[in-house]
Amino acid sequence: MLGLESIFRPSGPAGGKAALYASVEGSRVVRVIQVGVGGFGRTWLGRIQRDRTASLVALADVSEEALRRAREETGLTASRCFTDFRVAFDTAEADAVLNATPPAVHHEVALAALERGLHVLTEKPIADDMEHGRQMVEAAEGAGRTLMVSQNYRFRPWARTMRQLLLSGKFGPPDNLSVCFAKSVQFDGSFRVTMEHPLVRDMSIHHFDLMRALTGREALVVYAKGWRPQWSWFEHDPCVVVVFEFEGGLKALYEGTWVTRGRETTWDGYWRVECPEAVMELRGGRVHVIPAGHPDQDSEVELHGTPSSGQSAALLEFQQAIAEGREPETSGRDNLRSLAISFAVMESSRTGVPVEVGKLIGSD
Repeated sequence: MLGLESIFRPSGPAGGKAALYASVEGSRVVRVIQVGVGGFGRTWLGRIQRDRTASLVALADVSEEALRRAREETGLTASRCFTDFRVAFDTAEADAVLNATPPAVHHEVALAALERGLHVLTEKPIADDMEHGRQMVEAAEGAGRTLMVSQNYRFRPWARTMRQLLLSGKFGPPDNLSVCFAKSVQFDGSFRVTMEHPLVRDMSIHHFDLMRALTGREALVVYAKGWRPQWSWFEHDPCVVVVFEFEGGLKALYEGTWVTRGRETTWDGYWRVECPEAVMELRGGRVHVIPAGHPDQDSEVELHGTPSSGQSAALLEFQQAIAEGREPETSGRDNLRSLAISFAVMESSRTGVPVEVGKLIGSD
């Protein structure tokens, strides 16, 4: 296995945010209200409770059954559980809101929280359309509060490692990259079954955001085609193929499906990045480096160690951004660019023509 120290001198996380790896000893506990405790929201309950610098002070969900299950899991009393998130905001003494609701209500929850001076960590996508996303960013700026999107895939060790490798310049600038994602996932009773472009809206945005984060480049133009296979259990397109043009001439190809009939990838997908001096691949969560012209020389790279990853790392970044008064790595402002890619992909798929991503961003 190839150690990172043999390739570049280890440094802090992407964007110079070394605070992500700083000790949290002595940090003030952040009091959190979680809105949305059913479905994917359930995965957050234990994470917050296990975090020694976060305290879950209230829960809110329109479903009384979801609240009942969440009370059993967390031990919170009925007096700290609400079917109206606004009442929760006005009742509980809190510092922040974790917004794990469906995308269609992200902006409503976030705006209400920001109006009350609460910081907001929201699930992706930041909003159900660009205008709502911009409203959220503007509201956070006006309130002087932190708005962060949980693009937790950015904090995976493999993603940190591959980004470090790419930005080190060791192998030269990337020329092209390809991502293949294939899963067969049932979402019985979920909003994903009936939403338009379910894969692009709810899953592919992780991969689009990673393309930006790993290469340090912004998408300029996309050309996409989505479709619905005859065996699909989704009402709308669960498959998509996209051709990208990024800054600096970088080209990218994305192929994704949520209804594969064949072999599945991991949730991260399979990645291949070609540079002048080497090819980097993500296979099964492992980063491999293959020297240019020597396909027989396949070296697995030691992953960059992190104190946490995924949701835990996203929560840590959120807490530290608040404590340090800085913009988090996956801030609402930054995430508008990832959201714009998703909407550009949907527009291109609908119209059959390339779409310029910048036209969808507006003033951010």
